[in-house]
Amino acid sequence: MIRCVKTAFRASKSDLDRLYQCNRISAEIWNECLVIAKHFSLNNDGRWIGKSQLQSELKDRFPLHSQSVQAVCHKYLFSRDSAKQAKNQGLNNKYPYKNKKYFNTKWVDKAFKVVGHTIELSLGVQNGKRQRPIKIAVPNLPQAEIKEIELAFDRKLMISMSYDDGNIAKENTGTEAVGVDLGEIHTITATSTAGNAVVITGRKARSIHRLRNKKVAELQRLMSRCKRGSRQWKKYDRAKRYILSKSERGLSDAIHKTTRQFVQWCTENKVKEVVIGQVEGVQRNTKKKRKRA
Repeated sequence: MIRCVKTAFRASKSDLDRLYQCNRISAEIWNECLVIAKHFSLNNDGRWIGKSQLQSELKDRFPLHSQSVQAVCHKYLFSRDSAKQAKNQGLNNKYPYKNKKYFNTKWVDKAFKVVGHTIELSLGVQNGKRQRPIKIAVPNLPQAEIKEIELAFDRKLMISMSYDDGNIAKENTGTEAVGVDLGEIHTITATSTAGNAVVITGRKARSIHRLRNKKVAELQRLMSRCKRGSRQWKKYDRAKRYILSKSERGLSDAIHKTTRQFVQWCTENKVKEVVIGQVEGVQRNTKKKRKRA
């Protein structure tokens, strides 16, 4: 089975600066994808650009490994096609249009090499000369073949590694079906065809979400009274990013515990199929609550 782990790493000051630069270059590639796709559509009666042509337009233009450039291209195409699929289902998703300052850089296949606890990230060949790779030290490497590495930012630069643990998923021999209703106060309410039911509360995630909004609103109110870029403004900005990062980890933990509890219940009740209702749009054409004077 393919698994993913996000972990910290160590690198020299110069290599750390180069990693930040990689994410800036990846953002430039994303922005260029938007421009190329728009011009192609305008000049070809609204037709969409294909993967091969988009990749050829980006070839040998950026100081990154060719597979890292292609990874950004693939993410753009996936985002575009996902938005199209959502629109076909009646949703109001937008096509990718926003420019970015930073974008996660990905290394796949032969774009990186693992030597002991050190990973060498290749930057490919530029102007006929192979660039010096970026070396990072990762103390907790998975004992398996790493498939791809992605450079992410969570209060600091971290790497997300996808690897194959060698295990094979067991066949589901269950016979029951379950209907699921998702909510905010009760995250999951489910009933099986055998008449068994479970209600999993979501008050923990709700409290984290509300506390995050309250703290962020307070910090933004204080930041609005400061000159942008001043020492005090930067202090509040660091505090805001800390609150956002901490709440994100808390929400991820709460959601993980919720889904784990639901999966365990499904296993105990021999569930084979889970059906989730489509609730998008139920709030439309409803009267808003009138505010009191």
